[in-house]
Amino acid sequence: MVLVELIVAMLVLTMVLSAGLLVLKLVFTLAILPLKLLALLVKSLLALVVGIPLLLVGGAVLAASLPLLLVVLALPVCILGGLVLALVH
Repeated sequence: MVLVELIVAMLVLTMVLSAGLLVLKLVFTLAILPLKLLALLVKSLLALVVGIPLLLVGGAVLAASLPLLLVVLALPVCILGGLVLALVH
C-alpha cells in the first residue's frame, strides 16, 4: 500500500511541477513580450532613420555615375569597332 501512495504522490508532484512550469512560462512570456515588441519597433525606426536615407544616397550616387559608367563601357566597344572596321576596309 505504501508503494501505491508513493506513486500517487509522485504523480501529484509531477502535475504540480508541470503546472508551475506552465505558469512560469506564461509569466516569462508576458514579461518578455513587451521587450520584444519594443526591440522590433526600435529596429524598425532605426531602419527608417538610417536605411532609407542610405538607400536614397546610394540611388543618387548610382544615378549620377550611370553616364560615366556608360562611357567606360561603351568606349572600348567603340574602339574595338573602329579597329575591326579599319582592318576590314
